[in-house]
Amino acid sequence: MRFALSRAVAGCQARRLRTIVAGAPIPSAIVVAVVALAPLALARVGSALGSELADGLDSPAITDALVLGPCLAAAAAGGVLAASVPTRDALGQQIAAGPIGNRSVTCSLILLPATLAALVCVPALVAFALSVASSSPGGQAAGLPLGAAILAAVPVGAVVAEGLKIAAWGHRIRLLGLGLGLGAWVVAGRAVGATPLGFLAPVSLALRGAAPAWVALLVACLVAVSFGTAWIILASTRPERRSRARERRHVAAAWWFPVPAAAFSLLARRADVRHANVAAIAFAVVGLMVAVAGGTPPPGPFLLAGTTTLMGSLVVALVGFGVLANGSWIWLGAPRNRGSLAAMTWLLSLAAAMAPVAAVGALAAVASGVDRSTTGVVVVLTVVGTAVATVAGSLVPWRGEAIGDQFSSVAAFVAVAIATSLAVGLVAPRLTALGLNDPEVAILLCCLSSFAAVGTLARRLTTGA
Repeated sequence: MRFALSRAVAGCQARRLRTIVAGAPIPSAIVVAVVALAPLALARVGSALGSELADGLDSPAITDALVLGPCLAAAAAGGVLAASVPTRDALGQQIAAGPIGNRSVTCSLILLPATLAALVCVPALVAFALSVASSSPGGQAAGLPLGAAILAAVPVGAVVAEGLKIAAWGHRIRLLGLGLGLGAWVVAGRAVGATPLGFLAPVSLALRGAAPAWVALLVACLVAVSFGTAWIILASTRPERRSRARERRHVAAAWWFPVPAAAFSLLARRADVRHANVAAIAFAVVGLMVAVAGGTPPPGPFLLAGTTTLMGSLVVALVGFGVLANGSWIWLGAPRNRGSLAAMTWLLSLAAAMAPVAAVGALAAVASGVDRSTTGVVVVLTVVGTAVATVAGSLVPWRGEAIGDQFSSVAAFVAVAIATSLAVGLVAPRLTALGLNDPEVAILLCCLSSFAAVGTLARRLTTGA
């Protein structure tokens, strides 16, 4: 029964992907080419980063930060994916009412998407980790535990996201279990001398050459398997809410701006958007506290907090077109043309992504300080990242009823982000050589990405969902 269900769900998800590829063959071919070239590009980036950090990779502070930074980003991504996992109702009423366990349903829903995500991300991640570790005292062999640790952080973030959801619903017994797990994480990290890394602390030791690489790799794999299993158990046994919060209605905004207010209300009411932002903010605050306590000089804490928060706040841009597509008969009947509707959605997505980044960034600025140029870098990353997420969400819609669509949207976002990084790396130096200064190049980049986001969204609204 489990195998048949997994095969049926995977077949449905594969048919959705084939439909997307058949409808847009050229963008699909570009995405495949970018994914194929990503390991080479990230290998060069890792070599450059490793050469820059070569003199300090024997320091515990540097190696701990090298492991903690990517792991926080991966944990935030794991929290986002955990928040987007649907219930068994996504299989349809007939199958959902059948004698199938929730654990089998959860495994069948995530089997194909997780496999595709691994095929997209793992080669590039391993190439980056090996290139960085080649300059460390632990040698290139320490890159395998580093890549495994980043992958293991994804289910760790998913478990934390499930715990936050349980805490919000007021289930004290499960919350107590989450607290005990967090305490074990802290104790394990403190025993090795890297408290924030917890069970992944041997990876930092391997980079410094203080521990065998195979031991760190084994520990990272055990963390990935154990936390992945724990997340599947938590996701398949989600308890019911004990109390429902009173829903708020924004009557005044709906009176004056009916279409934007309706779109904002739909985006704000989505559980995956709320949970993704909460998880990203929580990981960013933890990273900020660790960076400040460790004496990281500015603007390091500000950059860490801002970019980690951005990982979760981009979900609202990914789901934008999916929200419009689900109610296209309403939106397309509104007294607005496609261009203004696309621009309105883009501005709402940008504002929703900018708000949590600004809040956490203000906290980081007060805690550690920041300069104007670093603030500009985070603003540009937020604008361009929101544009990339809007383009990816338009090409591969995040509709909300199937996790396959959601994983596909995330994979499309990764591919578009890599392509954008490569394009910026090629074009920006040439613009600087023509006489443009850095602020002008940044403004031009923000304008071009915004036009691309609005244009892609408007075209998808015109051609249909």
